Amino acid sequence: MKILLIHSDGVEVTKNKEATTNPQDFPEDFIKMDGLVLVAYVSVEDQDTYDTDLIAKQGAQVIEDAIIQITSFPEKIRQRNEEIQNYNKQIESGKIKGKLRNLVDLIKERDMYRVDKVLVYPWAHLSKFLSHEPNTMEVCPKIAELLEEKGIVAKFSPFGWYKSFKINCIGHEIAEMYRDVKLYIQPEEHIENAVFKVITPQGKELNIKFDKDRNVLPLKEIEDDEFLTFLRAELGEKRSDEGIEPAHIKTMKEFELVDFDPNTDAGNLRWYTKGVIMKNLIKNFVEDRIIDFGAMLIDTPLMYTTKNKKLTAQTARFPARSYWVESGNDRYLLRYASDFLLFDLFSTMNLKPHYFPLRMYEWEQYSFRREMEGELTGLRRLRSFVMPDLHTLCKNLSSAIEEFKSQYFLIKNLLEDLGVKSYVIFRATQEFYKENKEWIIELIKTEDEPILLELWEERYYYFILKFERPVLSAQGKSATLSTNQIDVESTLEYMVDNDGKERQKYNIFFIDEDGEKKHPIILHNSPTGGLERILWGLIENAIRNKDSIVPGFKTWISPIQVRIITVSENQNKYAENVLDILSKHSYRADFDDRDETLGKKIRQAEVEWIPYIVILGDKEQQNRTISVRKRLIGKPIGPKKQTSENMNNIKVSKLLELLENETKNFPKHKLPIPLRKFSTKIYFRK
Repeated sequence: MKILLIHSDGVEVTKNKEATTNPQDFPEDFIKMDGLVLVAYVSVEDQDTYDTDLIAKQGAQVIEDAIIQITSFPEKIRQRNEEIQNYNKQIESGKIKGKLRNLVDLIKERDMYRVDKVLVYPWAHLSKFLSHEPNTMEVCPKIAELLEEKGIVAKFSPFGWYKSFKINCIGHEIAEMYRDVKLYIQPEEHIENAVFKVITPQGKELNIKFDKDRNVLPLKEIEDDEFLTFLRAELGEKRSDEGIEPAHIKTMKEFELVDFDPNTDAGNLRWYTKGVIMKNLIKNFVEDRIIDFGAMLIDTPLMYTTKNKKLTAQTARFPARSYWVESGNDRYLLRYASDFLLFDLFSTMNLKPHYFPLRMYEWEQYSFRREMEGELTGLRRLRSFVMPDLHTLCKNLSSAIEEFKSQYFLIKNLLEDLGVKSYVIFRATQEFYKENKEWIIELIKTEDEPILLELWEERYYYFILKFERPVLSAQGKSATLSTNQIDVESTLEYMVDNDGKERQKYNIFFIDEDGEKKHPIILHNSPTGGLERILWGLIENAIRNKDSIVPGFKTWISPIQVRIITVSENQNKYAENVLDILSKHSYRADFDDRDETLGKKIRQAEVEWIPYIVILGDKEQQNRTISVRKRLIGKPIGPKKQTSENMNNIKVSKLLELLENETKNFPKHKLPIPLRKFSTKIYFRK
């Protein structure tokens, strides 16, 4: 819905002739409203008529807010002038330095900043994406009725007529306003009634308590400081480091993985070659595991229409987060998640009982979410991101629970193989947790540390259980990677909201062996979370523990796996021979052929977290061997800050064996030829 607001000194409307074949029944031929009138010109758009009661309520609220803005404006100017006067007094007294500020005058007399009446006027010219549904004409009368219920004198102008009108815009500071109102179906949340607990690896429940400022109080039974830091981060404890740049940003730039791009919308990044290699490796890694798990691969369109009622019911939950794309006289949403079109696909399938569990996997390239400017933080939160997404149709709740258990370990193993240190959160309704506590506790006992449990009095969204694996940043902030949810709502034909209104769902069903129509349960599983956030977690993990744990990426995912270094240029030809062998085995190796000291080359490789450094001198060249410094990535830093172990005069075949052991069952990715030698290396950043 689009609303143009004009503050007018009176208004007149004359009804002339029918403009549509079915104009709104309206007996008056003339509308005249004296006094100071706020005229609200309204365009009802395609998505709005999904629920005219709801969009009318939102429109009425926008108009009421505008009235408050107009009537309170003189007082705001008075307060501003009071601040200016106090500021000027401090300058005149010599307490502060600066220039005197001028007071602000109102354009009109104070009593002109009031609203006596409202006229709601249907006006098609604000949008080219108008709704053509018959119930479009209901919106303006409903807005007027809602305003009347709040004690605001209001009328509406009829829909479907040619009309002439006279307005006299007052012309003060806020006499003209424009608002874009997105249909917003908001679930009734019950977070304020949530109960938080910690469950130990032994299955013991501990109640979390807070002080008067909502800070988490210490738990005597928990001695793990890192877990307590995670609790404080997850439960919203206030922090004083808001202006500090996240640690990973410097690393992602210096390693030439990812960077910001000033030529696009904030939260959309540019990826350099080594970053793309890591992206592709993660993609192939996740897909291989998901295929082995039994999933089917699909790919749905990047954008979709707002005219499908099934999609509207779901997309209207996130109106402020949506990107809109115009094409001719139609408009589309860039996908927020893969659920919408996938679930619509499910609803068109002739599902059979033996299909279940039916696992569908999609590599979302990309998902778009218009996060608020202040929420964007490097790789942690973006406006476009890539996410592996697995959805599973289960025959009933009991089979969904068994599938959930299997997917719990799928997620756990994926993050362990990526090398990300994560925590565990279960969120559930109190009823579901009570009935399923035994198996949830058994899963928790497989962890080596406590987990966070959140319990709701009742379900406020589509899931009854939500499982998350968050990660701690170097600055002690939490962000979720993997998640899995048991969805008991989306497959239904419709749901009844708290206000008694039916909300259309996807109507995904199958005919069971007993001949009955049944709706399956859906598991929503993002096995590793968004790819960008995976990289965020890897870097932040490494930096957070860099004083005690050797930082770096696991060998299979490191953009450069082997760095070859020579003592002098006499070994360059031999180095190129070793480089050729490694490259032919599809290992990502490069040769530092710069005219620099051995020590400087080694330090450079260590700064870049290279897993293997091959050192070649006269001795190695003569014996046709190599010496290797293996970086102890992920292991405790040794005595005298030791971060590597040395293997002297070994055969190249031994290095190949070591690399094979660390990359077996993981995808491979070749390094582009220009990056294989420093003398031909391409640098993206100045």
